[in-house]
Order: sequence, then structure tokens, then C-alpha cells
Amino acid sequence: MEVRVRDIMTRDPIRYRVPSNIQEVVSVLIRNNITGLPLVDQRGKYAGVISRRDIFEHPNESQTAMVMRRANTVLEDDSIETAARELFRQGRRHLTVTNRDNEVVGMLTPQNFMKIVVERFSGVKVKDVIRRTAFPIWENTPISVLPTIFRVSKTYACPVVDENGDFVSLITDRDIFDHVDLKSTRTPTESGIADDEDPWSWTGIRNVVTYVIERTHVSLPKIPAKEIMVKDPKVVYVNDSLSHAAKIMMEGNYNQLPVLESSERLAGMLYDIDIMGVFNDI
Repeated sequence: MEVRVRDIMTRDPIRYRVPSNIQEVVSVLIRNNITGLPLVDQRGKYAGVISRRDIFEHPNESQTAMVMRRANTVLEDDSIETAARELFRQGRRHLTVTNRDNEVVGMLTPQNFMKIVVERFSGVKVKDVIRRTAFPIWENTPISVLPTIFRVSKTYACPVVDENGDFVSLITDRDIFDHVDLKSTRTPTESGIADDEDPWSWTGIRNVVTYVIERTHVSLPKIPAKEIMVKDPKVVYVNDSLSHAAKIMMEGNYNQLPVLESSERLAGMLYDIDIMGVFNDI
């Protein structure tokens, strides 16, 4: 039996409205510990989608309509192959699912497809899927420069290498906030978040880390990346099967994995959105 979008989608996702301001959207993201959501108009019809990355790439915009993407959607009765191809084409991690009345009924991210990838693509190698450029950093790079690296490279995870260029670890945009002194930031109301909310919880702030950096002028300590990098990160090798990599991503809820050569040298990064490209051959 053919698998349809409705069979794997996340049903009834949290959504927000337009018109609205970005501070309101950020509040919703923080409060619900999510990284993106669909937007609806005053009639309740799909209007667009917005994610942490969209906000990061438009730090000076205040209106949601100016930041959101009017991205294509898929229908709940579309095939998963159609949905995967659309995710890959857009190159973004959030794809809205609508019904034929253009009402939001679900949301897809690459994670929704991982079980299918594990089952179907054992014959595909990791090296056949890597498409995006990795941006390695030296283990002594100050974390204070990471927001700039993330913004310019348009990556949100960097493999970490030693002075010989050998892979030692991984650091993501979420990791840097373990060492931020939040007491030095502006008050929540100044960033447009209600007094009765708790936006500075660790899980919440990580979801909008880049927004907080840009809008509240959080100062990051000039400690080296090696002090906060991921300990014993999960990795895959160029000749591993894609099914093996997808299983690791699914079990750990990872968006990316460092890819190594047999010599333990860094070969690149495998991103979940790149995996969606395998559905182009079906």
C-alpha cells in the first residue's frame, strides 16, 4: 500500500496568524519549544511558514509578513515521495500540509521521513548523499564569533578540528547558550515577550538562539569552542549505508551528522534535508 503524507505527518501543528509582529511569533516558538510553524490569515487559511532560520536571516524586520515564506504546501493525500521532493527543493526543514480547502492540517520535517529511509535505502551510501558544504572550525575558535559564522555560512552546526585538521567534535547553535549569563540580557518585556511567560528557559532559548543574539545583544564569552563542543558526538562514515545514518538521526533526533573517512579524517556533514534527495530517484 502506498504511503501518503497523512500517514507520517505531525498532525494539528501549532500555528500563528498574520498580520502579527515577530516578537509574538518568537514568543510562541519559545513557549512551545519548536523551531518553526505555519501561519494562517484572518480566515484561517494557510498564508505561509516561518522558522528560526527565517527570523535569523531577517533580524531587522518586525512584521511577520515580511519574514515568512510563502512556500508551497503539500496535500495530506499526496505521496510521501512528492512531499520529500518538495522539502528537498525548498531546502528548508518545515513543510506545511493542507487540505483541499487550504486549511493547515499537518507539518512535515525530515524527521518524519527517517523511518521510511531506514526501510528503503539500505543500498545507498552516505557518500552518495552529501551535497552541502561543511564549515569546520578550529577547536580554539572563540565561541563569540560563532553567530557570525552561522549567519554567513548559512549552516547551524560546525565540525570541530584540531591544529592538524583532524576531526575532534561538533558544535551547534544550541550548544553556545549553555555558557550565556542570561541575567545580563534585557528584560523579557523589552524583547516583546509577556511578563507571565518564562522565555529564558534553556530549552526555549535554544530554539531561537540566533534571534536572541541579534535582538537582545547577548554577550558570549570568548572561551574556545573545545570547552563547550559536543562530547563524543555520533558520526557516520562515507561508506556507511544511508539507512544506518537515518537510524542514528531518528533515534537521537539529530538534524545532522559529521561524516568521516576511514582514516578518521573529516569528509563533510550529512544534513537531514539532503537525505530527502534520495526520493528524487523514485
